[in-house]
Amino acid sequence: MPLDQFELEVLKFIERHQLITPNSKVLVAISGGLDSVSLLYVMVRLRRFLNIEVYAAHLNHMIRANATRDEEFVKDLCNRMGIKLYTSRIDVPAFCAKEKTSIEEGARILRYEFLEKVLRDSGSDFLALGHNLNDLAETILYRLIRGTGLTGLVCMYPKDGYKIRPFLYFKRQEIESYAKRNSVPHVEDETNLDLIYTRNYIRHKILPMLKDLNNDMENTLKQVHFSAMLLKKHVSNIIEKYKDRVYTFENRIVFDSSRMDEFEIVEIIKSCLERFHVQVNYRQIEQIVSSLHKSSWTIHVGKGVMVRKGFEFISIETAHSVVQSLEVAQEGTYSFNGWLFELARKVLSNKYIFVDPLSTTIRIRHKTDRILGRKLKDIFIDCGIPQFLRDEIPIVCVQDRIAWIPDIYLNNSFKEKKNNLLVLNLLNDPYSCILKERSERRKKV
Repeated sequence: MPLDQFELEVLKFIERHQLITPNSKVLVAISGGLDSVSLLYVMVRLRRFLNIEVYAAHLNHMIRANATRDEEFVKDLCNRMGIKLYTSRIDVPAFCAKEKTSIEEGARILRYEFLEKVLRDSGSDFLALGHNLNDLAETILYRLIRGTGLTGLVCMYPKDGYKIRPFLYFKRQEIESYAKRNSVPHVEDETNLDLIYTRNYIRHKILPMLKDLNNDMENTLKQVHFSAMLLKKHVSNIIEKYKDRVYTFENRIVFDSSRMDEFEIVEIIKSCLERFHVQVNYRQIEQIVSSLHKSSWTIHVGKGVMVRKGFEFISIETAHSVVQSLEVAQEGTYSFNGWLFELARKVLSNKYIFVDPLSTTIRIRHKTDRILGRKLKDIFIDCGIPQFLRDEIPIVCVQDRIAWIPDIYLNNSFKEKKNNLLVLNLLNDPYSCILKERSERRKKV
């Protein structure tokens, strides 16, 4: 039996976007609705052309009265088609009540947890999802309404890792026509008509009104989606380009923003914030951009996370405690705000001084600190030390006299070995990767 024209177009789409490799196992997520059942039909019809095995997975969310009906329909359908089916039941409303999340979000979380488990258990390579062009258009509109940046419009991909969407660039009308021609059975989810859900309101109210102005609105939004994907790829290239300038520490990520434009700086900041599970809004981005010409600032972006600038360095960091002072009285290891020292009887590092353990302290700066008559603040500025580091840098004092500030100042008299003195070794200098870039600009103190 020859392929239906729609099946042929889907095959071309799969090949063009390289969604599936030969000899793969494909798991189709099936709800019982028109889109997912049609996807199962198409994948079964294409399996000999793609040289693949096809399985199916269905989750009963236990939300609707007809959920059990849908489950039984899917079981009967897969039995008649000879498709191995994986099913499960999860009480989504109970989960949402416990986690204090919406039904939509809770269902999405549990659905993907279930599908990923089945993917592993079945040994499948790909998860086929029934999202179509209308779904894509509705999601783009949803994100625009909620507020998003340009790259946020890339809400779905034809292929996203193991997830594939063979119907993504096909209109729902095309799928409906295919189902009608091929007598594809399905069940209706009555909640799809409930306008209390934002996505349904967009589907039944907003998108039809837009189509009155542009009958091909879905493809117009598809063009926006395609442009956004190109932009997101460009952003990925930017992050890759500057990865050697990004330094990750325990409580902060620091990068050198010199010779970067505003767009590049903002995108790297956003990428760093993702590691702290924080997203910036438009107002915060606007504030960051308007402040880039300043040498020093701090902007709080939520969840105890802040973005700070010091000279050309930008730090994305969490609020954290700072060690104020340490008495170095016995042999051993001392951790001071990320710097690691060891007091020993021998030299263990290429950065060290000789000290009297009875009178040695490691502390942060004081406002009254001076070296050879100069304010320590001015020395930090001349050395290009970012503001966000100045209150954490270790200052080694012997008898209340500043003897050593790693990478910044060293009193040479403490390099002399004398009786009864021990060696204070610097084993870990976390910010040397930043401070070394300043070495040529430093002034001798």
